[in-house]
Amino acid sequence: MPPALEQTLVVMPAFNEAASVGGVVEEVFAKLPHASVLVVDDGSTDGTRAAALAAGAMVATLPFNLGVGGAMRVGFRYALENGFQAVVQIDADGQHDPGGALAVLEGLEHADLVLGARFAGEGQYKMRGPRRWASVLLAAVLSRTSRTSLTDTTSGFRASGPRAIRLFARHYPAEYLGEPSSPSPLLRALA
Repeated sequence: MPPALEQTLVVMPAFNEAASVGGVVEEVFAKLPHASVLVVDDGSTDGTRAAALAAGAMVATLPFNLGVGGAMRVGFRYALENGFQAVVQIDADGQHDPGGALAVLEGLEHADLVLGARFAGEGQYKMRGPRRWASVLLAAVLSRTSRTSLTDTTSGFRASGPRAIRLFARHYPAEYLGEPSSPSPLLRALA
């Protein structure tokens, strides 16, 4: 049985997403009633924090941009410290359909980490240009290596169960999709 929505934390890393984050938070609450939503404002310089709060989300505000990895580690730590049994990552820009969260949560019955796919024949999301080409190439290489068909190896839409939450709260790569500079004092404090 998948974790109850009352035990699920939706973590939404957000950097300068004031235009979209409020609508995404509202959609999460509509499609996942009883789930909690934590927007991690990753050093935004626009109204991301205010928009997320206005939509009803809890907000953790980082003093500067750490990247998705640093933001997600904050979310996993919050989940661990507050007893959540599942974390669902949904991007604040609207590229993930929150309605698909139920399917990835169901996958936690058999796995500790379940990845969603934006290009598996459902939804409306379209990726274009060099980003799309790189994603297609990476999916082809990893599909061949793993001997299974993978359509979206760069997806940030995922669900994590209790074991993954404990691991990622301490060891999620803070530099994942972040700045390639040396670790800041805040990152060292999070380690």
